[in-house]
Amino acid sequence: MLLEQLFDRGLGHASYLVADPDEGVAFLVDPDRDVDAYLDAAARLGVLITHSFETHVHNDYVAGTPLLAALRPITAVAGAEAHVAYPHHAMADGDMLDVGALRVRALATPGHTPEHMAYLVSDLRRADDPFLLFSGGALLVGHIARVDLLGPDLAERLARDAYETLRARVLTLADHVAVFPTHGGGSACTSSDVSAWRWTTLGFERRHNEAARAASGEFASFREVIGHALPVAPAYYPHVRALNHMGAPAAERAPLPLLRDPLGAEVVLVDPRPPHVFAAGHRRGAINVVGNESFATRVGSVIPFGAPIVLLTTDAERADRLRAQLATIGFDEVRGMAEPLPETGEELGRVRLVDAREASRLGEGGVPLLDVREDAEWDDGHAPRAIHVPYALLERRLDAVPRAAEVIVYCASGQRSSIAASLLERHGIASASLRGGLEAWRAAGLPIAR
Repeated sequence: MLLEQLFDRGLGHASYLVADPDEGVAFLVDPDRDVDAYLDAAARLGVLITHSFETHVHNDYVAGTPLLAALRPITAVAGAEAHVAYPHHAMADGDMLDVGALRVRALATPGHTPEHMAYLVSDLRRADDPFLLFSGGALLVGHIARVDLLGPDLAERLARDAYETLRARVLTLADHVAVFPTHGGGSACTSSDVSAWRWTTLGFERRHNEAARAASGEFASFREVIGHALPVAPAYYPHVRALNHMGAPAAERAPLPLLRDPLGAEVVLVDPRPPHVFAAGHRRGAINVVGNESFATRVGSVIPFGAPIVLLTTDAERADRLRAQLATIGFDEVRGMAEPLPETGEELGRVRLVDAREASRLGEGGVPLLDVREDAEWDDGHAPRAIHVPYALLERRLDAVPRAAEVIVYCASGQRSSIAASLLERHGIASASLRGGLEAWRAAGLPIAR
């Protein structure tokens, strides 16, 4: 057996290609929309993908299974309770399916979602005894996937389901079973307590996973553990889940046009330059989301799903890469690219950058400090007298931002604060950004409140 993990660091998403090279066949688990990556991996190994398994209907990325099944003679597989609209083979708890000498057993594991299904795998050339678990979100490295993404009405029921899933379904498996989850470090589908390790074993998690240990006790303690340190769920999540129920089409691949001014009032301008470059001068109304591996998640947290986007870069290769990241979360309305600065000579927007000591002095003098990090980061320590509004909630909580002459915004290092500053500029609120974020504040030896 051969196993390859493909990992998207920006989304914290792991998918898998599992092959029986002797039979020349393979299956996938939870592939994303970049289907070429899986076809290329199969070609490199000299195997044919025959099946693609979905552990659940995903919130965080567009699933590639229905697209692969539309392109190639691949059987899409989903849990019997998923009720997806695209053609698929439904597996109920206990059902088995063989791919070459690899036997896949369905294991109903509700909790992260109601329809959640994990898959146990045996290599029949050695034994029928399962030795791999593709756990989806039922068990992660160091935690489990969150249960609140489908709303408060379902959250308590799903928490109870997750508790019973661990106690009766997952933690009863043998210690030697290797666990390969779908969600990992960087995913908003779980707590920031999750480990950055990308695989584990049942025995290790039984001993060292706080959620797994809590499942052996009372439900109330378990509920408290799994609700700790959850990030704000990106606003695009419900839309992607709905898209995955139907099955998404292929993403657009035609070259992006280079647009000229005027760009139109209806488009959202996304400037992917570094914060210090953006601060020195930018198109008014542009949102500064640094074009790194977290680009898609951050865009999906602050820009409405389906909004037409123009990428403010003239680097065609970079623009195509950023568009591909956006396609992974279903943002398909990328109209084109454009110069970061307007060609019409209009006044530029600017963000004042302040160092930690100046920010502290201004804060002591009454200038509001706005912390836009996640709750767990805030709880771990923040600037004295700061106001806390996570950047993903900022436009919904503008009433919490003082209408002062200037607001000093900070995050951990300066990237999220630049997003927040650009959002505040769109609403006519003047802001400065703390250069280096709270990391610089700590390095300067300034006081930390808790």
